[in-house]
Amino acid sequence: MNIATGVSLNGYRVFCDVVVANEGGFAIRVATRPEGDGVPLAERVWEPPQSSPYFEQDEAERAAYRILRRVKGVGKDGEPLYA
Repeated sequence: MNIATGVSLNGYRVFCDVVVANEGGFAIRVATRPEGDGVPLAERVWEPPQSSPYFEQDEAERAAYRILRRVKGVGKDGEPLYA
């Protein structure tokens, strides 16, 4: 599983991004985008639950992989649902 390309769940593409945090270090964001023909490409970005800043990028990428594996579905509003 690649955190950048993500997974397909409930008609959505779900993926994680590691971003530079405002307070320094790195943070994780989970993004969802509807899939399918004729569907507008409205991407929504969410902060994962119990997320904390990371000091090292590789640490944040490993955590993003674990977070993406915990996503078990997507709600009608595009919000990721976690196990």
